[in-house]
Amino acid sequence: MSSAQGGPAAIQDVVREKYGEAARRVMTGAGLPADCCGQTSCCGGSAAASCDPITSNLYVNGETDALPETALLASLGCGNPTALAELREGETVLDLGSGGGIDVLLSARRVGPTGKAYGLDMTDEMLALAEANRKKAGATNVEFLKGTIEAIPLPDASVDVIISNCVINLSGDKRRVLREAFRVLKPGGRFAVSDVVVQGTLPPEVKRSMELWVGCVAGALEEGEFLALLREAGFAEPSVEMTRTYNVDDARAFLVEAGVDVDRVARDLAGRVGAAFVRATKPAHAPAPAIRPATPADRAAVERLLAAAHLPLDGVAEALPTFTVAEADGELVGVAGLEVCCDNALLRSVAVAPAWQGRGLGRTLVYRVIADAEARGLNALYLLTTTAEHYFPSFGFQAVAREEVPDDVKATAEFRSACPASAVVMARQLASAAPA
Repeated sequence: MSSAQGGPAAIQDVVREKYGEAARRVMTGAGLPADCCGQTSCCGGSAAASCDPITSNLYVNGETDALPETALLASLGCGNPTALAELREGETVLDLGSGGGIDVLLSARRVGPTGKAYGLDMTDEMLALAEANRKKAGATNVEFLKGTIEAIPLPDASVDVIISNCVINLSGDKRRVLREAFRVLKPGGRFAVSDVVVQGTLPPEVKRSMELWVGCVAGALEEGEFLALLREAGFAEPSVEMTRTYNVDDARAFLVEAGVDVDRVARDLAGRVGAAFVRATKPAHAPAPAIRPATPADRAAVERLLAAAHLPLDGVAEALPTFTVAEADGELVGVAGLEVCCDNALLRSVAVAPAWQGRGLGRTLVYRVIADAEARGLNALYLLTTTAEHYFPSFGFQAVAREEVPDDVKATAEFRSACPASAVVMARQLASAAPA
C-alpha cells in the first residue's frame, strides 16, 4: 500500500495483517526477513542491504538466552523497555502490543512469582505464538490479552508499569492510547516505553506511506508532541531520551520499499528520526477537585468540556444554573447537567477532562446530580445515551421505552433534537418521589 490515509481503522487493519503475516512466518518456520547482522527487521519491515538501524542490538548479551527461539524471531521492537522500566519484585506490568511475547517473558522474570506480566495484542496469530512461547518458557505469571491499545481490556488503576516496544507509533489515535495507559496505571505508576520519535518534521510523502507507517517511521510522534500528549493525558514528568538517531545510510535501509525517492528522502530524514526511551509517571496523589454548582462564568469552560467529549451544547446556556461542575487548580475538569422539567429531570452533559478520567470523578458528579434531583423533590431522572447503557445501571438507571417518557422531558432540547433517535433512554426513580 502506498498511502497511510483512511483513518485509524484503516491503519489498524494494515498493521494487523502485517503482524499476522510476521507471526505466521515464524510459526511455519519461514522466519522473518533478516538483515546482514541476522536481525529481523523492524515492525515487519523489509530486509535492508545494511544492518537494520531500528532492531539491531537491543538486548544485553545473555539476557534472552533462556527464551524460546520463536520469541526472539518475532521480536520487532526498537528498544529494551524491560530494562528501561526498572521492574521490581511483585509488580504488575502491561506490555502494549506484545507480539511474540519477548518483553512480557523478560518482564515476568523481573517481577518474580509474586508479580504479574500482561501482554496485549490485537493479532490472533501473534497471540497464539506468544502463548506457545509462554508454555515453552514455563512462565506461570504471564497472561496474554486480546485487544487494542486504544481500548485496554483491564480495570482502572490495575497495573504498576506500562511498557511498549515500537508500537505506539503504529496507532492512528495516539491521544486515546495515552489516555488508556493513564487510566489503567495505579497512582504512582510508571509509563516506560521504547518508540521511534521524530525531531523536527517529516516530509509529507513519508507520512503518506503505509509501508513506512507499519515500519515505525511515518506514524512516529514529534518529540514535543509526544510530551504534550502525555501531559494532556495527566502524566507528570514526561521525558524523551533519544538512544539512536538514524543517519543517511540508516534511513536508506528502511526506505527501500516505501515508494519514495530513497536518496532524497534519506537526506531529509537523517538526524530527525530515531529510537527513544519515553518515560512519565501517573501522579501518586492529586487533590480532590472541588464540586460546586455552576455559575454563568463557567459557561465557556463547560462548553469546551462538552465539545471535547462530543456532547451536544443545545440548551446548555438555559440549564446551566442547575449544572454541577468540578474545579481543580482553577480549571473546570468535570461537569454533569441536571435539566429540570416540571416534576422530572434530565441527566445530561456528563464529561470529565482527560487528565481526570479513570479517577472516579464521573461517578462523583453523577451521584451529586442524583442527590440534587432528590433534594428538589423530583419524581424521576431520565437520560439518553449512545455509548454508556452498560455504565448507568450501576446508578439505578434502567432502559425504558420512549413512549414511557413524560411529555415535559420529551420537550427538552436534548431529547427533541440533540441526541439521535437511536439513543437508549434510561430512567431512575428518585427517593424523593411520593408513593403512588
